[in-house]
Amino acid sequence: MKQYFDENPEILTNERELSLEIFGNKLRFFTNNGLFSCDKIDENSLHLIEAMPEIQGALLDLGCGYGVIGIALAKKNPITLTQSDINSVALSYAKKNASLNKINSNFIHSDGFENIHESFDNIVLNPPIHAGKETTYRLYEESAAHLNQNGSLYIVIQKKHGAESTIKKLKELFPLCEILFKKKGCFVIKCTTL
Repeated sequence: MKQYFDENPEILTNERELSLEIFGNKLRFFTNNGLFSCDKIDENSLHLIEAMPEIQGALLDLGCGYGVIGIALAKKNPITLTQSDINSVALSYAKKNASLNKINSNFIHSDGFENIHESFDNIVLNPPIHAGKETTYRLYEESAAHLNQNGSLYIVIQKKHGAESTIKKLKELFPLCEILFKKKGCFVIKCTTL
């Protein structure tokens, strides 16, 4: 069985619409079977969005799924948004949802940074934990290499999914790491380059 983090997961035709009120905006998202958190907006993604400070410049929503994190942040912040995902179906929904919510975004079909060559001021990631530690650590390493000076990576992770080992790994990659949010086993972490 294919997973949401695979290329072209098996999609059953069961499109649905989700809504989200955040930062004074009412957002709408179409989704479908086979996509990550297709029945409700992921709670960890919401923690990540809500814990982030105001940002500006170029933002990469890495592994964007159907686009919730990047779209919500673009409604709040003066950013240039890029959204990427390995899953072409998820990316097509991110495009649809950006248009639906009147957000301009660049879209890149990519396994991690395979097709991404520019650098960013900020990167957000709700890591694909079930893809395995090797994949998630590669995404952290590649993110560090694609941040501008004083750029930041923001991630969300559950304690039960390896938050402690993740923090240790991130501290090897970044000179500055801080926990922005910690509640009920959920951590939102900001890592900054110099």
